[in-house]
Amino acid sequence: MPSPVEMQIDAIAAGLQQAEAAGGEALTVRQIIALLGDQSHSFVILVFCVLNMLPGPPGYGGTIACAIIAFAVAMIVGRPPALPRFISDRRLSPRLASRMVQQLRWFSKLVARFSAPRVEFLAAERGRMAVGFSILVLSIPMVIPIPLINAVPNVGIAVICLSRINRDGAGMIVGAIIGLIGLTIAGLLIWGVVSLGLAAGDIVGTGG
Repeated sequence: MPSPVEMQIDAIAAGLQQAEAAGGEALTVRQIIALLGDQSHSFVILVFCVLNMLPGPPGYGGTIACAIIAFAVAMIVGRPPALPRFISDRRLSPRLASRMVQQLRWFSKLVARFSAPRVEFLAAERGRMAVGFSILVLSIPMVIPIPLINAVPNVGIAVICLSRINRDGAGMIVGAIIGLIGLTIAGLLIWGVVSLGLAAGDIVGTGG
């Protein structure tokens, strides 16, 4: 029997196929969110984490990170996922949408090998605000334009969301641990960049 997340992925794939057959034009981010549904914050965030795993133009990762932050805030306050117009009006090509669905299927099947309903109280609705706050904290460093800074936190958030959909509290803990490792790496990268900048400034100042 398919897992809850696999059933939602199938629904997205069907919606994308219908949209492509109807117009053939690239869908806006707002239309993608509408296909995902306005109540499943975890699934919307998961989809954008998967999008963040795909290569994109300069600024792509930062834009996705801003979207995840906005969704996390909506999750905390209990409002439908929404984005500023400068993000929601962006278009997602049919090719990228197709790759997103493929990546979603791959990632969900990978996690499903280890995921099952357990420690379900952590995935309950009453924990929504705590989960949203955790995602918010993990996603903030992802906005900084430093190579590789968003990879590990992004995976951690994806595991948290997928596990929550599958009502796997233990998986959510694993995702949080991955995210904390990512935060540590992000902190070290930021410290390294700042240190290099200060060192370069000292060298320029001394040379002057």
